[in-house]
Amino acid sequence: LSLIDTEVDKLSLMLTELYKLSLMLTELLKLSLILTELLKLSLMLTELLKLSLIDTELLKLSLILTELLKLSLMLTELLKLSLILTELLKLSLILTELLKLSLIDTELLKLSLIDTELLKLSLILTELLKLSLMLTELLKLSLIDTELLKLSLIDTELLKLSLILTELLKLSLIDTELLKLSRILNELHKP
Repeated sequence: LSLIDTEVDKLSLMLTELYKLSLMLTELLKLSLILTELLKLSLMLTELLKLSLIDTELLKLSLILTELLKLSLMLTELLKLSLILTELLKLSLILTELLKLSLIDTELLKLSLIDTELLKLSLILTELLKLSLMLTELLKLSLIDTELLKLSLIDTELLKLSLILTELLKLSLIDTELLKLSRILNELHKP
């Protein structure tokens, strides 16, 4: 009887330890459920972040378009000036022809010289307009490079989030296996 009691005590201790393990596994299962919910929240936050990034990009595009509109208005004003200078150039050519025909009126000659200077100014402004267009193209290229860099940074952050979620998924799978073990132990613990 003493040996039987000893064996019974041993079995009782083993069952107690198994019961403790079962409780621990139950807690791990709860943690697994919590991690699952956190994973769902992380996915929701990822979607919200994507929407926020889209809105940010649209705002940036709006600002870029506003700047382009300002540049367009400036170029329109330059075009108007260019047309005015073209008309002045026509007047200069007419005055030059009159000067060739008459060679009398000195004032006309002075006006012709003034118009010649205006023509030079027109040519200078034309060159400046060309430079402005070149700078505009360079600015567009710079903006495109900036957007590409931002997209690269966004991809990097998304990759980091993906790795974190992968690790969380691995933990969830481990918890699932522990749950299976807990169920097996519970079955063993039943009389």
